[in-house]
Amino acid sequence: MEPEELLRKYSNSSVDKSGMLELVLSFPEKLADALREYEKLAPALDGKLPKKPRGVVIAGMGGSFIGGLFAQDALYDTCDVPILPLRESELPAFVNREYLVVAVSYSGNTEETIRVFLEAFRRKTPLAVIASGGLLEKAALQVGTPFIKLPAGLPPRAAFPFMCAALAVLLDSIKDSFELVSELEKAAEHLRGASSLALGEGEALSKWMLEQYRSGKLLVVYSYRPYLSAGYRLKTQINENAKLHAFFSEIPESNHNEIMGWEGQTGLSALLLRSYREQPYMRYRLEFLRELLLNKGVAVREITPRGETRVEELLYYIYTFDVASVLLSLMRGVDPTPVETISKLKKYLDERINIGEELQRALSGF
Repeated sequence: MEPEELLRKYSNSSVDKSGMLELVLSFPEKLADALREYEKLAPALDGKLPKKPRGVVIAGMGGSFIGGLFAQDALYDTCDVPILPLRESELPAFVNREYLVVAVSYSGNTEETIRVFLEAFRRKTPLAVIASGGLLEKAALQVGTPFIKLPAGLPPRAAFPFMCAALAVLLDSIKDSFELVSELEKAAEHLRGASSLALGEGEALSKWMLEQYRSGKLLVVYSYRPYLSAGYRLKTQINENAKLHAFFSEIPESNHNEIMGWEGQTGLSALLLRSYREQPYMRYRLEFLRELLLNKGVAVREITPRGETRVEELLYYIYTFDVASVLLSLMRGVDPTPVETISKLKKYLDERINIGEELQRALSGF
């Protein structure tokens, strides 16, 4: 199925008022465009970032966090510099001037990420910022921190292609051997060619999930390194787009505790992320789990990505899952874009916490 065909089939302006389906369908093109645009910034970054940091902390929350987790997966067993995704308000004590902290906030106003930025600034830890504007853009320009500007007007979760490209350019700037930009360029091209297959799988997955939710069964997504970012992405996309609970669990850790929960009564279904390059030690664990669940009468679905490289597999997964989550939302008659409860929380916190004032006070002497 081609993107245009899927759009004609499911597009409903009375439900999808902000065009989320069209946004996710254009993922491969947006990634390729973003890579071309941000690569132009590479010469300006040269000399402004540490070439041999002890580690790279990528701080972000929600839709701005997933890029860091993706980068960690993509480079996990090839990178000799630790990639440390951080979704907290506090910077770990071990992060000193020998590290690089990348603050990622789509809006530029995320309180938790601003606090990490501030603490890194106080410690004189090298910094970089990725945002569409807001307080972090102003702070980065004020103190001379390397800054990559994201396009405005998107839901943060729909800006993943841009955040991913920006992170790749930053990471390649500190270590040429990462070659993440090149990997992403090849993966974007692969995704264009595999889009029909990915969209077909996404549609089938959305129908299966709809059946499970209608029968009262919540979804548990099982994944393992190096596909944790893909599994976690599906869980959060179901939360935000379809406004439904979903849960994410890591293998092999869940084999040592959570697996016992299946001995009790459950109102759950399970999706297992697989790979053609699966190591035997992981395959045996997944096969045991699948048989255990089937014998308990649990609905189980498996999905395997297409791709010749790790990055191609990850992007195939994420594209498929993004589409599936939006289709699930539309099939339920729910607009995928608004996140009213998150907006209410932010308003509640803004009335009690003035992070902009804290930021300006901290930088006032600079």
